[in-house]
Amino acid sequence: MWKYDLSICLPAIRKERWKKIYDSIVSSVGNYSFELIFCGPYEDPGEDLRNFENVRCIKDFGSPTRAQQIACLAASGKYLNWISDDGWFLPGKLKQCLDLLENEETEKRALIYQYVEDNRAGVADYRCGYHEPIRSIYYPNDYLVYLTAIVLTEYFKDLGGFDCVFEACPVAFIDFGVRAQRDGIKTIFLKEDVYQCNQYVGTTGDHAPIHYAQLENDQPLYLRIYSHPSCVERIKIDKDNWKGSSKIWNRRFNLDGTMNE
Repeated sequence: MWKYDLSICLPAIRKERWKKIYDSIVSSVGNYSFELIFCGPYEDPGEDLRNFENVRCIKDFGSPTRAQQIACLAASGKYLNWISDDGWFLPGKLKQCLDLLENEETEKRALIYQYVEDNRAGVADYRCGYHEPIRSIYYPNDYLVYLTAIVLTEYFKDLGGFDCVFEACPVAFIDFGVRAQRDGIKTIFLKEDVYQCNQYVGTTGDHAPIHYAQLENDQPLYLRIYSHPSCVERIKIDKDNWKGSSKIWNRRFNLDGTMNE
């Protein structure tokens, strides 16, 4: 049924980093097959990756969450993993993750893993209750944060994937994880570093649009959703919800598709 074992899906604007991502997957995934799907302002993955069958590039100028959702819905792997385009996988670690998932029989299963930001731990604590912006009385404090997750693609699509009312991916990832855990998914937590990235802080580098999207839209919206009793029923959503988000994310792109840094 599935063409690949794993689909790596990401919203992507840093084209100069894409070959490094691909090479890191090769060294990390072992004997599992994979595809790499980029979604963003480019329709060509570049000379280094253009002739690889397992690389796709989908052109879209929407928000990172919209681009991430489009990439994930295009996945043809049994499992999918979402990442950013400023990092790389550590050798042999994706194989370790997939081995653990393959040993689980339940159809509702996922694995989250630790990651490294600029040679330091990416998240201090992987429980929702540890983080003030995502704490809620309507779910347990020990719900896990799904920032770095591998899930069954069919399950992801059945749950509706990410809600593109969130502009930047992190809060959308967390929202998916809460809905999945509320749905009874079994989550394996691999307390080992699998992925490493270069994390821009605040508005440094090209991070300003993400920074402001999280502070001005995503966190306040998340708090409104998860402070109301109706959030208890929030599990499955429409997987095509991305079509209702703006086709051009004006925090990042101009009307002609050029970068607005």
